[in-house]
Amino acid sequence: MGTRRRRDEEAKRRRQSILNAARHVFFKHGYAAATIPMVAAAAELAPGTLYLYFPSKDALYAELLAEGYETLHHRLAASLQPGAAPRRQAEALIDAFFQFARENPEYFDIVFFVLQREGANREGRLDAAQIRRLKDLERRSQTVAGQVLRRAGAGNARRDRATLDALWSMLAGVIFYFSDDPSFDGVAAQAKQLLLSAMFPVD
Repeated sequence: MGTRRRRDEEAKRRRQSILNAARHVFFKHGYAAATIPMVAAAAELAPGTLYLYFPSKDALYAELLAEGYETLHHRLAASLQPGAAPRRQAEALIDAFFQFARENPEYFDIVFFVLQREGANREGRLDAAQIRRLKDLERRSQTVAGQVLRRAGAGNARRDRATLDALWSMLAGVIFYFSDDPSFDGVAAQAKQLLLSAMFPVD
């Protein structure tokens, strides 16, 4: 391996180490209380070194949002079985959403709740390019579910969008209120059945 390639690989590893540390810090302390020195200490780096990779706390948070959305999108897309009936696909998506939240609580919290919990405006903290990137990633995740709705004959695009937003919010709400509760699995199962019944009513 050449010298330049070794440097690039080391920079990539250090960058990921910083993101891993930041994910823990944001999850534990929230956005407002988290600081660059906290992240640097968790990554075992000097703050000045961290700034070589990320110019601000906002840039770190935006990158974690992007990682979270990418992870969620891959999980949702992988859950779909080609050729399966829309109801079966919807069921798989709901299961994948809950599984993502349980297996990746830090990503889930950062994507859905960190700034909302603090009453802050997420978009107000990010620049235009970051917002465009994150909106695109969010749409990619939701598009997977939107395809299932269209296959189910949910209706026109505007109604599909409203239905999808409502479903997305309901699933996130179940996780927000019950993720640490021993009854979570039972509540999640009930929520899934209610959503499936609403999406696919029996004539």
